[in-house]
Amino acid sequence: MTDGPALYVDGLSVRFGSLRAIDNLSLLVNRGEIRAIIGPNGAGKTTLLDIVTGKTRPDTGTVLLDGGLDLLAMSEPQIALAGVGRKFQKPSVFEALSVRDNLRLALRAPGRSIFAEMGHRLGAAEEARAEAMLERIGMAGMGARRAGVLSHGEKQWLEIGMLLLQEPRVLLLDEPVAGMSDSETDRTAELVLSLRAPDRAIVVIEHDMSFVERIADVVTVLHEGRTLVEGSMARVQADARVRDVYLGR
Repeated sequence: MTDGPALYVDGLSVRFGSLRAIDNLSLLVNRGEIRAIIGPNGAGKTTLLDIVTGKTRPDTGTVLLDGGLDLLAMSEPQIALAGVGRKFQKPSVFEALSVRDNLRLALRAPGRSIFAEMGHRLGAAEEARAEAMLERIGMAGMGARRAGVLSHGEKQWLEIGMLLLQEPRVLLLDEPVAGMSDSETDRTAELVLSLRAPDRAIVVIEHDMSFVERIADVVTVLHEGRTLVEGSMARVQADARVRDVYLGR
């Protein structure tokens, strides 16, 4: 493990035409931390994740992983292999395959195609990791079920399990409880809390404030591409500016 924060963002700016989506944004996320990023639509939340994962290139700024790896100099696949895992709002699983086979595919070797990987036989240690992940994500006994018949929440948990098998050092979750039932939201909160680890940072974008209050160590409020307030959920809720631009709407 290197010195420095898990994720270091400094002086980040990006424009889309006349729109400044991110405006001189700086952010530091430590290992062992669950950071929630909230704010109104258009605040720059998803754009920030797009930049961290290499999907969008900023005009200016610095983004470092573990205090040293320059993510802006890397491609999307290189960033993923370096230890940045991202779950989008819409689950991305292979619906024709079983839950267990989805997890097996997450263990595939870098550079090998999915079709080649489907014919590759996992070793005993890899099979054990896939089975252990079924337990961890609360889907024990569901390994043979086809992913396409899972509920929305179950697909989200499966995708989180797939990401975890890649051992990310920074895990980015984009609206993980959007569209979930109350019981699924509760289970997702328990799962996210169980993922906290000394060598991992978790960044969550979410609009469900009760979920954020339950899981977040630190909350960052974005507005017009800038940090408006940062701190505990209690501090955020007490801030008049946040109530004005977001929570009070």
